[in-house]
Amino acid sequence: MSQKKIITIGILAHVDAGKTSITESLLHHSGATKALGSVDKGSAITDGLSMEKDRGISIKSSSVNFSWQNTEFQLVDTPGHIDFAAEVDRSLSILDGVILVVSAKEGVQAHTLNLWESLVERKLPVLIFFNKIDRAGVDLEQVFSEFQKDLHTKLFALNFPDVSTPDEPQLKSFLDCKEVLDETILDSSLENLAEKEESFLENYLEGEISNLPATLELATTQMLSHNLFGCLFGSAKMGLGIDELLNAMVAFFPPPKSEFQSAAAKVFKVSFQDKQGRLAYIKMYGDVLRSKDVIWSQEQEKEIKINRILKPHLGDLVQVPELYPGEIGVISTSETIHAGDVLGKENLSDPYSKISNAVLAVQVKPIEEKNYQKLGEALDILNLEDPMLDFKWFKEEKEFHLKILGPIQTEVLKENLSQRWELEAEFLSPKVIYKETPASTAEGYVRYWMPKPCWAIMTFLIEPAALNSGVSFESKVRTSEISTKYINEVKRAIPWSLKQGIHGYEVTDLKITLIEGSEHNVHSNPGDFLLATPMGVMRGLENAGTDLLEPMYRFEIKADQEVLGAISSNLNQMQAEIDPPQFEGDTFTMKGRVSVAMAMDYSIKFNAITSGKGRLKLTLDGYKKTSFSEDKVRGFKGVSPLDESQWILHMRGAFKADER
Repeated sequence: MSQKKIITIGILAHVDAGKTSITESLLHHSGATKALGSVDKGSAITDGLSMEKDRGISIKSSSVNFSWQNTEFQLVDTPGHIDFAAEVDRSLSILDGVILVVSAKEGVQAHTLNLWESLVERKLPVLIFFNKIDRAGVDLEQVFSEFQKDLHTKLFALNFPDVSTPDEPQLKSFLDCKEVLDETILDSSLENLAEKEESFLENYLEGEISNLPATLELATTQMLSHNLFGCLFGSAKMGLGIDELLNAMVAFFPPPKSEFQSAAAKVFKVSFQDKQGRLAYIKMYGDVLRSKDVIWSQEQEKEIKINRILKPHLGDLVQVPELYPGEIGVISTSETIHAGDVLGKENLSDPYSKISNAVLAVQVKPIEEKNYQKLGEALDILNLEDPMLDFKWFKEEKEFHLKILGPIQTEVLKENLSQRWELEAEFLSPKVIYKETPASTAEGYVRYWMPKPCWAIMTFLIEPAALNSGVSFESKVRTSEISTKYINEVKRAIPWSLKQGIHGYEVTDLKITLIEGSEHNVHSNPGDFLLATPMGVMRGLENAGTDLLEPMYRFEIKADQEVLGAISSNLNQMQAEIDPPQFEGDTFTMKGRVSVAMAMDYSIKFNAITSGKGRLKLTLDGYKKTSFSEDKVRGFKGVSPLDESQWILHMRGAFKADER
């Protein structure tokens, strides 16, 4: 194996900030490609899908490799649109460092804030690249200042931009900036260093800062400790700042340390290709993985065989015999693998918050009824590639349901079906995904003892819990009445017992207690308690009644004061909870809370009011009780545990819900 360091870098940004262009520049400047790929011309290596070339945006994450200063970089280019945030979440889990791209023209945008919160939570090393300094009318001092203020962080400029001649911007390395240290960007950087580095404070206050190599060395220490964040200015279009970015990646992104002994991997992407078939993109940890090896799938709880191993290479895939720790590779296997799965026995869990969560549902219908089966199979494949879609195929009702993040995702799914399967489908209007919670305390009794052999008798106590607290389960039954092995089956059944409540939505914010029950020493088996638990829980929910919970957004708005009246009027019409606005210069900032149902299409209206110059950030912020109405309630899909005779027949295999 090569002695090069292997570092996995992600490139993240708000849409249209230029991250794919920077990726292409990094490939070209490092010598990995002979020609510079272009997003506008559809020749970008990392935009492999025809939809990406047509739209000029990244939809799927992609990986490319290049070398610089004896370091092997595996760069993951991620989508910039919030509707594809699930792709970014999966990519973040495998990264060793991040380049956060900010347009010098637009500055900090709504999705920049979302990304930054995730990066801070994960404590990932970050370099900020202020792109597009060649654009007319850029105010780099303001962009630099607003980034620090809006993201509550301290920056250190590793180069200095001179845009006094707009058509020919120039860059100076920090070490060559002795004559311009009084410029705002550099002075602010030095002030930030003085705040963090006591040994530099006295020199800064006395103006003794001529030893720039020593200053940079102190700043580097603070940046490696995440007390300061290094930033660079440049233009991917003009190739400005790319060499400096490559050097900074070597200096500020240390190679990862692996503590795992056995082979382990994270699956961060799944794709289906005409020539290669079903492929899983993985990041290796621990020991070496070879083709024909067998490895444990944590999601499926069984071993799978690795048939082939490939590695990404400039938009193509090359077969290799093995993958080493830290490497990104692509595998084909004997079993279906989902994006997000963990392979091996090591703990590679990803406990961090998601950038965005799906709170909208859409129903999909084939334009031609004869394509019903084909559409279901195609949606099943899309769900393997993106499990956040949570595809449900209700065969009894002949309905397809998906979860989505927004309208752009729906458009892309529609194009996907058309281009890959020649299927035309109708996506109905998105609906908000509500939840249910018990309205009162009640008991649910279940007696499953016929037809024998079977025996599971239980009484559940259902109690409301605090808002946004989730689900808890406790058993107060003695093991002499119900054995531990059967209690474990009850625990296993609780989550899917709550997938649909009495009004058709997932049930949350409740405490479930098993207070009474019995087993039979001859007739009981684990499957009896697995079957009976949903019956008892649903009976308890029916007796308690349920309230409806609606998802809420926390919003943050920044715009010009002249549109404050119009925005305030909109928010009042949406019955939003509004905090007092904060004013600075000609702009205002306003925060508050609003229901997802009310704000579903607000971004379009907001952009119209602000002429695209305002910033609207929406973050899922828990749930709130709301009133029932006919348009909110939906029927139970499939066989309900409340229909006990049908449920028992269904679970015992006399018929399946999709075959009735």
